[in-house]
Amino acid sequence: MTINIKYTFIIFFLFYNFFSYSQISFSQNNSINVIENNSILQNAWAGGLNFCQFSEIDFNLDGNKDIFIFDRSGKNTINNGNRIVPMLYIEETNEYVFAPEYVNNFPQNLENWVLLVDYNQDGKEDIFTSTSNAIALFTNISSENLEFEFTKILTTDSGFGPTNLYVDGVDLPAIVDIDNDCDIDVLSFNYDGTYVELHQNKSMELYGVCSAIDLYKTDNCWGNFKENFTDNDLTLFLDDDCQETENGDDLRIHAGSTLLALDLNPNLNEGLELLIGDISYGNIVMVLNGGSQDDAYIISQDQNFPNYNQSIELPLFPGAFLIDIDKDEVKDLIISPNGVNISENQKNCLFYKNIGPNENGMFQFEFIKNNLFVENMIDVGSSGIPILHDLNNDGLLDLIIGNKGYYNEANYDSQLKAYKNIGSSDEAIFELISNDLGNLSQIGNIASIESIHPTFGDLDQDLDQDLIIGTSNGKIYFIENIGNNNDWPIFNNDIIDLNIDVGSHASPQLIDLNRDGLLDLVIGERSGKDLSVNPPILEGLNYFQNIGTETSFQFDDQTPIFYNDDGTVTKSLGAINLMNPTYLTAYTVPYFYEYSGEYVLVIGTENGKIHLYNNIENNIFGYYNSISNNIINDNNAIRSCPTIGDINNDGIPDLIRGNASGGVELFLGNEFNLEQPDSSMLDNEIIIYPNPNNGSFTIINNYKSSLNIKILTITGKLLYKSKIYQGSNIIDMLDIKPGVYLIKSEDNYKTTKIIIN
Repeated sequence: MTINIKYTFIIFFLFYNFFSYSQISFSQNNSINVIENNSILQNAWAGGLNFCQFSEIDFNLDGNKDIFIFDRSGKNTINNGNRIVPMLYIEETNEYVFAPEYVNNFPQNLENWVLLVDYNQDGKEDIFTSTSNAIALFTNISSENLEFEFTKILTTDSGFGPTNLYVDGVDLPAIVDIDNDCDIDVLSFNYDGTYVELHQNKSMELYGVCSAIDLYKTDNCWGNFKENFTDNDLTLFLDDDCQETENGDDLRIHAGSTLLALDLNPNLNEGLELLIGDISYGNIVMVLNGGSQDDAYIISQDQNFPNYNQSIELPLFPGAFLIDIDKDEVKDLIISPNGVNISENQKNCLFYKNIGPNENGMFQFEFIKNNLFVENMIDVGSSGIPILHDLNNDGLLDLIIGNKGYYNEANYDSQLKAYKNIGSSDEAIFELISNDLGNLSQIGNIASIESIHPTFGDLDQDLDQDLIIGTSNGKIYFIENIGNNNDWPIFNNDIIDLNIDVGSHASPQLIDLNRDGLLDLVIGERSGKDLSVNPPILEGLNYFQNIGTETSFQFDDQTPIFYNDDGTVTKSLGAINLMNPTYLTAYTVPYFYEYSGEYVLVIGTENGKIHLYNNIENNIFGYYNSISNNIINDNNAIRSCPTIGDINNDGIPDLIRGNASGGVELFLGNEFNLEQPDSSMLDNEIIIYPNPNNGSFTIINNYKSSLNIKILTITGKLLYKSKIYQGSNIIDMLDIKPGVYLIKSEDNYKTTKIIIN
């Protein structure tokens, strides 16, 4: 077995709950060993990678460049991607380790694409990122710690005054010094994607310094080529008016929407070449510049770059990035898909080493691997679905991970990956046992089925763990364990449809919720609102009670229905509805966990937050109490999928979070206190907590009817007005400035102060 040095990081996530001395806290951790192929995964809990963009930056200000990865995994409302994956370079071991402690040093809500480039020549990489088809700039102002400050939205002057520089959110521009005058210019496709435009920085010309950005569009068809509307080819040799010349059809090449500008032959001083990817194709085209630094002119192309080595080929839409990965002081080439959910999601980070110039002075790149960084992570393609469960009755929690699937020609092949716990009750060690537990790929490879979500339990009282799965088609299936009770399970080849359908993306959990000795079934789902009925039904968690016997289960839909004051209807356990109001989706993933003799409920959601509820015991069909709308207090993920268990035997629950990137992240529990509140009150029937807070807080309405509330400034200016319903109401005002505010009930005229910090 190969043993690697482990680096442990700890980030504390605190949620101050009901009273000042109680709290829930977790620390993100990488110390639990995971073994695959007799080797410990160095960055097992880094969360996986899918559709990535790579940049260099010094996170800890030690003088070594680390790697910033921005993963566009999945869709979060209208924005592609919201995962930052910092990889810290350790000089002593020449390794990169996952360092999530730097995630919060970056601006929140980065979207679509992020490139780090030092525009002001101070040796510190700045942030260029997408915003509403434009470019936002954040300047690196780090001194003792990594820190950024919003600077401006980039504008360009085409001769009619400055306007926002247009870059489509799906494109990748080239942000680099094009004309070798030390200031940073921008190359991007124009509005219709036909021409590459040069937005030249006039900082040197106007101010005599490199540190400003003052852009002017100086070339409407940089390099004298254009993209064809009908066949995605490029036409070369355009004239100065961007029109085709008589030999314009002699060379036609494939085009795209990702750009990387680099100098492949600096000795010729002919300007920068381009590597171009296309949203509809899987190759990278290199176009050779035969002009100059001041006047680009594309003269030839390599449609199968690099044609002297293993050509780049992904299913769709490759992006290229220039990074010195191996610290030999020359830039290497990294390739990864730039399209969300349309390309390779496992062998998706291609490393081409820069091996220096050939006899003609052209830099050459040699293919090394297609799983850079991913090889040291738990990664199951897209959408990791972890479950902690003791499968072989040895008293240790094993780790089973479902997935949306591995990309395969526009389909996703779903299966279960299983890690056996070979450690102890005090120190878990997970070893890969199977990449296809139960041979479920037989169903997961069916084109109409994705997202196998497992749950386990002894449904026939034969002392072994049977399997139930939910899938993307909303259905529930049963697979019997026919092995021995103390052995690793052997699942029957017969997959039984239980005739339960919750619409789509069924997320089941087996749990004896009513404590009658029979395992019931709780199922989350994609939908947050059923529009097929009138009035529409708000949806959340489906409850199927087991009304069978100890040896023969039978599930009956007993999901409670709540009639709301506004005329809407909620059909869900606990009256829980976590719908995205724009898209009417929720992707709720429930996980009940018994703590101190009582059930608590955590729920993963589409937006990445993990909610926590209690007040479940003897109240299955009533209102559950919302304790937190994000117990991790870290939203560096979407499609969160939580599982909970005590994997280090300290009496405090630990949490593993799956995400859209196909990986999992580990959070060890520090404290888990669920005492009763001592909170701010409007009166004895309305509770507000926590107070103070960061703009996200809960109002519990214990009246039998809804109430109308207002949130005002201390001078009486109205900021927020809403109706709160019976039970828990989560209020999010995260953009509010710190200060003291008033909450006023219009129904009973009570007013109290709340502090935002």
